Amino acid sequence: MVATFSWVEYNANATDTAVPTNLNLGSTNARNLAPSTYPITAGTYSYSKWARGLWSGSFSEISALKFWMSASGTGYVTGETLWFSGTTGTYAGTGTFSTPTTGLDAEAPNAMVVTAATANIGFAGSLTETIGAGGYSDFIVIQASITSAASPGAVQQKTFTLQYTEV
Repeated sequence: MVATFSWVEYNANATDTAVPTNLNLGSTNARNLAPSTYPITAGTYSYSKWARGLWSGSFSEISALKFWMSASGTGYVTGETLWFSGTTGTYAGTGTFSTPTTGLDAEAPNAMVVTAATANIGFAGSLTETIGAGGYSDFIVIQASITSAASPGAVQQKTFTLQYTEV
């Protein structure tokens, strides 16, 4: 058998969960939001997005989680930066939910990467931890920063990838 993967997004509290159809960022704390309905004002942050990977089914082990924004030619506009909770340095993990915020979210301190050569998201606060039965990754927290240098209008669509090793 193989593992079944799905995203789980958390919103108002640790039990307000659902499988999202997108991870769009905006000026409200909601899943599957339309960015044109909830635009991010220049000079502010989006609400932070809190998601986890969930694996179910029959498998021996899931490990080596690598999360990144694919460099698909749709990169950043002037004044836009994405932040996230992943790292390749010292990793503390993000295992406890905090309500998403429009202020700088301390759980998303690192600039989003466009490639991940090594694990940058973990299980149980460790990049080397594995799961051998159904379970969740640590939280992946994503937030957009839009400075006053940004032009009015929409930013380009981004594609996020979560790669893992399954045995």
